[in-house]
Amino acid sequence: MKILLRIVAAILVLIGGLLHYRIWDDRYRDIPDGALPGLNVVKVGFPVNAGVSVLLAILLIVFGRRPIVWLVTLLFEVGSIVALVLSRQASIFGWEEKGWDSDAKQVLLVEVLAVVLLGLLLTFDFLRSGSGSGSDSDTDTDTA
Repeated sequence: MKILLRIVAAILVLIGGLLHYRIWDDRYRDIPDGALPGLNVVKVGFPVNAGVSVLLAILLIVFGRRPIVWLVTLLFEVGSIVALVLSRQASIFGWEEKGWDSDAKQVLLVEVLAVVLLGLLLTFDFLRSGSGSGSDSDTDTDTA
């Protein structure tokens, strides 16, 4: 069960990063620096988000049995969601957008689903280790 949750979470994290890259490439890449207040939030932040997402997705697969990887990925995804919401409700470092277009909704959905799965992984691990069986025991045939 945990291996399936990890793989699906990794795919969702990767999709979130790819969405950030696509949005950056379609909308923000060619805007001249300084043209809009807070532009670096998306002009730099979106490709960074994409790169970190790819790295975290790989780590979830390669080092996926380590709960610290789940926690770091969960915190990254929550931070991305907070930035998205702030950019629509107020501003983040001067950057603000109006409304919730389909791209923003897609990113929000994918990141919320990733957070839910990562939260489940951490919860299952906590409950399992609390029962005395330890966090390294896994009923799946899990080699990663």
